[in-house]
Amino acid sequence: MEHFDSFYPPKPTLVKKESQGHIAITIASMVLFAVTFSLIINDYLFIGLLIVVLLIHELGHFLTMKAFGYKKLKMLFIPFMGAMVQGEKDSYSQRESALMLLAGPIPGIIAGFLTLYFGSESEMSWLIQLGVLFLFLNVLNLIPIDPLDGGQLFRTLFFGNHELIQLIFTIISSLSLILIGLWMDSWLIMGFGFLMGFKVKTAYKLYNIRKDLSAENIDYVSTYEKLTDKAFLKIKKILIEYTPILKDIEEETDSNRYDQLLASQVDNILIRPLKKDANFLTKILFLIIWFGSFYLVYVILKTIDFNTVINAFQGW
Repeated sequence: MEHFDSFYPPKPTLVKKESQGHIAITIASMVLFAVTFSLIINDYLFIGLLIVVLLIHELGHFLTMKAFGYKKLKMLFIPFMGAMVQGEKDSYSQRESALMLLAGPIPGIIAGFLTLYFGSESEMSWLIQLGVLFLFLNVLNLIPIDPLDGGQLFRTLFFGNHELIQLIFTIISSLSLILIGLWMDSWLIMGFGFLMGFKVKTAYKLYNIRKDLSAENIDYVSTYEKLTDKAFLKIKKILIEYTPILKDIEEETDSNRYDQLLASQVDNILIRPLKKDANFLTKILFLIIWFGSFYLVYVILKTIDFNTVINAFQGW
């Protein structure tokens, strides 16, 4: 029997730009990060220590992703927000994703314990400051709020492709960041929460599009390369219904550029296949590691001399 997909016009080829010079981009973003912070914080030691903490954290993600075969890896520093590592695979695994997410904060917490211990023993203020930054930023990153590592960990292990749960989780994360910002009197955290609000709008649109696709039995858990021409055409139709401006863009743009835009939009709707290889015991193990990280920091805080820490920060 012939494949009915042959009756549909071929989908456009998605041309993805190759990632080049990622080291140069990382260094440039790091410099921009430092310069931006220096405009509001006149403490170059703090900025330097902050960059070290973020670099170690992101290197944990970067090296783990590289070991798991991620492609187009790129590390970026984002002013006032932190840093991130980008990469992609054709298919993802729960175990690999969980290990990759924990590979940032766990080494950071261990580094924080070691630097804080040796800093206290040697009475070196900058080491104590570095240790506190390691502990604070990495344990903060484990809080189960999207897009922090803790939030992504819970989403990967428990939410999977449950669109509605992910949408609710994103809304809760946005509101939580805003409330935390209000409680801490931090405009930066509040601003990040409001930025998350834009993600909620996008997530809601994607939720509705994917709900319509499910109603028509269109499998959107796929890579663009494996997407059939029939599925592409149906996704395109629903996408245009939710994004009418695409019709106007088509009239004002040459066909090749429009095809690339459309292919990119369709690719954004697709969900990369996730191998559900984390059984109940594996999930419990990851939860123990996650909870154990908080407990380790609690033990460290109980054993350190706070006077030593306060004295180390006297010059700030």
